Amino acid sequence: GADVIKTCATGGVLSEGDAVGATQYTFEEMKALVEEAEKLERKVAAHAHGTEGIKIATRAGVSSIEHGSFLDAEGARLMASKGTYLVPTLMAGEGVERMAKSGVLKGFRAEKALAAASAMRTGIKIALANKVPIALGTDAGVIPHGTNGHEFTLMVEWGGMRPMDAIVAGTLSGAKLLGLEKTLGSLSIGKTADIVAVSGNPLTDIKRMETTSFVMKNGTIYKEQK
Repeated sequence: GADVIKTCATGGVLSEGDAVGATQYTFEEMKALVEEAEKLERKVAAHAHGTEGIKIATRAGVSSIEHGSFLDAEGARLMASKGTYLVPTLMAGEGVERMAKSGVLKGFRAEKALAAASAMRTGIKIALANKVPIALGTDAGVIPHGTNGHEFTLMVEWGGMRPMDAIVAGTLSGAKLLGLEKTLGSLSIGKTADIVAVSGNPLTDIKRMETTSFVMKNGTIYKEQK
């Protein structure tokens, strides 16, 4: 019953005993995984921090790379040529960096956290320079649920994205990645009435995206500032 398959193409930051750059599947294994998912019209997302794992997953045909911390120019060009999305999860990088600096993470996991967070700041710039499609995601669970809007701020402050491009990453681009752009992702006639509003102009202050003043889901108002 799964709608999307997520696989780990490389090691992780918080996982024990593996390096973030360690590949976890061969190209042949990853290609078989993607092909089997595609038979049932399922998209595959790949958790990938390491440079080689990003490239293996992209060549194998995954729909998106989650994190992409150590992305290089070759990998970015490959992703762009295949239309593979990057979901940079900058909040996760900021979060584990904070935990490492405060001593919550120790030893090898702290080392990985600091390295990945530093690399993320460069990786998203490389992706943008090579016109890799970007979708917003936060790795929620690593960071607190409900704080997701801060990702817009980091896309602008860390990545140098224009505010409107960051907003599109969190709306229409996300919908396109999931194959839901016919019903979600933009304010268009015939689409589901999912709407949020913020106080002020996020194009001049992207931090406005961190606090909503109005929330509508499928035409029902759940939050309205009085």
